[in-house]
Amino acid sequence: MPATTPITTDNRLARAASLCDNNDDDPSSKTNSGLFAYGTLTMDAVMLTLLDRVPPSERTTAPGWRAAGLPDLPYPGLVADPQSNALGRLYLDLTEREWALLDAFENPVYDIAAVTLANGQRGLAYVWPVTDPPALAHTWTVDLIDPAGVEAYLARCKLWRQEWEAENINS
Repeated sequence: MPATTPITTDNRLARAASLCDNNDDDPSSKTNSGLFAYGTLTMDAVMLTLLDRVPPSERTTAPGWRAAGLPDLPYPGLVADPQSNALGRLYLDLTEREWALLDAFENPVYDIAAVTLANGQRGLAYVWPVTDPPALAHTWTVDLIDPAGVEAYLARCKLWRQEWEAENINS
């Protein structure tokens, strides 16, 4: 079973960062945890649309995890799978506002968990709560989205961000 600690409260980001202490012996390592993205957030165009920038990142994998296709959704969910290594990016140096935006953007069904990565670091990841494993049998990759689907998804992301910005103008 992969190393994970789920957070399922409304205040999930405030508590989740403490799960990613990458070095228990070094107090200075308790800094802003990275986001392990494995789906549409690995696409530069999506991050640019949502954040107006592509944060620094490292390509990595999450052993014991798989990006599973979700029925009728254009994005995957991270599910435990001891035979897999989920490909993704560890985004670093996200601001508090960017974390808030990304957390609001992600489906509220997700749990957020600290996931141990191949490089030994831990990152926060949005994990899909598995209720029907056979329905999540196929592995999702960005290549599964056709170009027209990407454009439609980016348009939805842009509209979502405009609405979020209007609601959060003073924060």
